Amino acid sequence: MSYQVLARKWRPRLFREMVGQEHVLQALINALDNGRLHHAYLFAGTRGVGKTTIARILAKCLNCESGVSSEPCGQCAACCEIAEGRFVDLIEVDAASRTKVEDTRELLENVQYAPTRGRYKVYLIDEVHMLSNSSFNALLKTLEEPPPHVKFLLATTDPQKLPVTVLSRCLQFNLKNMTPERVVEHLRFVLEQEMVPFETGALWHLGRAADGSMRDAMSLTDQAIAFGGGKISEAEVRAMLGSIDAGLVWKLLQALAEESAASLFAAVEELAQQAPDYSAALAELANNLHRIAVAQVLPQSVDNALGDGERLREHAARIAPENVQLYYQMALLARRDLPLAPDPRSGFEMALLRMLAFRPQGVAEIPRASLPQDNAAEPPPTVQQPAVQQPAVQPESAALEVAAEKKRLADVTPAEVGAPAVDDTPPWEPPRAAVTPAPEPVAPHVVDEPPAAVEPPQQQPVPEMAVEAAQPAPQSPQPVADQRATLREQLRQQVAQVESAPLPPQEARPKPQQPVAEKPASARLDALTPGSWPALYGQLGVSGILHSIAFHLELVVRQDNILSFTLDESYSSLYDEVHQRRLADLLSDFFQQPVTVYIQVGQVRGTTPARLAAATREARLAAARDALSADPLVHELQQELGAELLPDSVESLAEAD
Repeated sequence: MSYQVLARKWRPRLFREMVGQEHVLQALINALDNGRLHHAYLFAGTRGVGKTTIARILAKCLNCESGVSSEPCGQCAACCEIAEGRFVDLIEVDAASRTKVEDTRELLENVQYAPTRGRYKVYLIDEVHMLSNSSFNALLKTLEEPPPHVKFLLATTDPQKLPVTVLSRCLQFNLKNMTPERVVEHLRFVLEQEMVPFETGALWHLGRAADGSMRDAMSLTDQAIAFGGGKISEAEVRAMLGSIDAGLVWKLLQALAEESAASLFAAVEELAQQAPDYSAALAELANNLHRIAVAQVLPQSVDNALGDGERLREHAARIAPENVQLYYQMALLARRDLPLAPDPRSGFEMALLRMLAFRPQGVAEIPRASLPQDNAAEPPPTVQQPAVQQPAVQPESAALEVAAEKKRLADVTPAEVGAPAVDDTPPWEPPRAAVTPAPEPVAPHVVDEPPAAVEPPQQQPVPEMAVEAAQPAPQSPQPVADQRATLREQLRQQVAQVESAPLPPQEARPKPQQPVAEKPASARLDALTPGSWPALYGQLGVSGILHSIAFHLELVVRQDNILSFTLDESYSSLYDEVHQRRLADLLSDFFQQPVTVYIQVGQVRGTTPARLAAATREARLAAARDALSADPLVHELQQELGAELLPDSVESLAEAD
């Protein structure tokens, strides 16, 4: 028996075997099950996304001997003949080869006759946009009011060329391009069934090269199997497609992060030895920069499907977001201007030199180490400034400090006059009447007050702190220093709690790499319950699209190694049966034993990881608001400066960690 290519061998024969196009399948399945069938359908989309396949399955559903339904038996004579392409009542027409009006008239002469074998006579017209205007005009009347036993199925890759009179007579379905993720999942399934060894990185190259077409992906897979001698490896697929080595692109980004011209040109020289397409190299560079930019904004979106997740996190931490955006724009413009360069390599090198030379100026560097936890660089108190600094939030202007100092001096009691009241680093002179500045040789700890202001405290019991400040002994500032240290420590604790002073933009950037929680040694499947599932989810390390699904799952019941989940119906549009298999594989690896997973879309009544995370955020936010409301420093600011606390503006620092 002759070899049958993968695209034909694995062509779906039922709706449930289709990959993607759920929005089209749902409408057709409901119409078939409810008996609401239209007489003309138009399927539009790029090549290889399933237009003809859906039309043939629909013809099989209409003529199955077991009745009209969305699940044909596949065993009756009509189903077998349609699958083999010899059913007499399925008339397939190639409009590209029958464009004349005479061909259309000949085709329509038999419309009035009843079907020979089946229930309906189905006209499948492929590439219908190739018909001439006269052919469309001849088809209009029959297309609008066909006999009840006739169905028209039209397929086109260019619906804009169809007259609006034809479009208005059909139900239109626009088929979407296949995403690389969906193509890779289907290729993995097919190759496992065909028992062909493969590398996952090679499948991603094939998925991107298919450019949204599943048929192209299957054809390229056939070519890769022949090229690799019965196996598919990443290096061979890259050589077959002429793709750029991903490792060299990462070397270019590494040199840009290190700002090393020598490393940059060494990577270019290594790339030039492969005689690459420099336009494709710029496109690959821009694609990696896009992934880095997304990882900097959404660290949880990093997916290691390509095997470069660690590199992606590393470069997202090392390259500033401003530089990433600039590099991306330069790569796009360089790709546009590459045909104008003297030769492609010089244009490529000039683009990299621009990235290296023209970086944003005046932007703080990315922190290379952990941020300090306290103000260790603050100088210790000196004898020239023995005053006790009042704990306060850093003022936004010197005017607020002046106002606070005036109010404190106005409320001072006679017993406090002897105590030092000068701030550590005052940007102004305290406003006092008849102030006599101390001469240079006088000891700095003597209070700089006129005699009239100092005499009243000498007639009353003077506090110990004031007496020691008035004596010229060298050890006198020690209690003041202790009090300063105590107040400084209190200030640090308050700032650490409420974080009143925001971090600079570069330091406030989220941490580039979040450590994945390791699985505890005591993790056992028999200990998993619906109540413990939300807490266990954080240990799985789920990322990518699967994270968006599993984050909203509720564990309903566990029977031995069979887990039944309910997916929140609000996120049903993201779900695919592939995610059910991927979650089962992930849990099997986690528990070190086979796990079967069933996911059903419905209303969630219990706790999901998403609800647990939301409840945790609310609790942290409430605790942060309570801490601010009870903080004595906040009360002091409200009383003395008339400050107002806005609860809606409070954020929990735990969310940024």
